[in-house]
Amino acid sequence: MCNDFKKILISESQKHNIVLSADKIDQFDEFRKYLIEWNKRVNLTRIVETEDFVKKHIIDSLMLTKHIEMNPGARMIDVGTGPGIPGLIIKMYCNDIKLSLIESVRKKTNFLTWIVKNMNITDVEILNERAEMVGHLDRHREKYDIVVARAVSRLNILSEICLPFARVGGVFVAMKGPSPDEEIRLSEIALKIMGGKVKKCQEYVIDEKIKRNLVIIDKLKNSPSKYSRKPGIPEKTPL
Repeated sequence: MCNDFKKILISESQKHNIVLSADKIDQFDEFRKYLIEWNKRVNLTRIVETEDFVKKHIIDSLMLTKHIEMNPGARMIDVGTGPGIPGLIIKMYCNDIKLSLIESVRKKTNFLTWIVKNMNITDVEILNERAEMVGHLDRHREKYDIVVARAVSRLNILSEICLPFARVGGVFVAMKGPSPDEEIRLSEIALKIMGGKVKKCQEYVIDEKIKRNLVIIDKLKNSPSKYSRKPGIPEKTPL
């Protein structure tokens, strides 16, 4: 018998033409239960109410799969992933991608390490580091097909931090709220310096109160080697 979470998830996924097998639904339910249990001890997310969790975590994450090609073997990195959202949600849905998760807060990477092992999710690398530093490492710099960030930083800051991870020909996807036009305008210089160009701004509506945009940025050329700058500097003196 379906619990409330599963009923809501089935209903919402059908509204958005997202096909979920029974196994995927069970897996998302298991992830939610573990996250909420950990959240009682460690502050991982403010979104715990069942319907909000479905819409703002699960469906919002899976909207990327409707607009970004997730080819088998594709390398994706989630910058500032928190408790694994959207990265782990996408990985559970597209289990043949290779995923890296960057999170600087140790209590969150402790959860990520535990959940990946406990749920037997393979091909996931967890990095408890600042993204500004990881982006200079040869094994991560310009190695990813898909870079995603659902962070609160402005797009000009995110572009400096995230575009160094994307290979030329790859994409950086910034998950934004209902009105990103001004952010996009203010990021033109940063994008040009970092080798990126906005391909499209894809609006989607989760419900009448939740409107979102995916700012999809193509990586056209290599990012200059001096970027991104040291932690804190992109925020203080944005490009």
